[in-house]
Amino acid sequence: MNEREKAMKDVQIADFALIDTILYLDTHPTDKEALEQYDKYKKISEDTRWRYTSKFGPLNSNMVDSSNKFDWVNNPWPWEVNA
Repeated sequence: MNEREKAMKDVQIADFALIDTILYLDTHPTDKEALEQYDKYKKISEDTRWRYTSKFGPLNSNMVDSSNKFDWVNNPWPWEVNA
């Protein structure tokens, strides 16, 4: 696994934990421990996304800074990574 794949896997793991916590909170909105976990996983998700984007570029078009002139399209597309 190369560095880019590892960084993407870290983003996916963090997002999975965050989404799982959100789903739990849908049915247990007053669970203080789950709310604390949500804050923790949200921070981890933001950090892993920042690390990925700072090194490999945006993960989606919402992360593109218009000053970049949409250079993000010059990065390999997800289906091209292993090509």
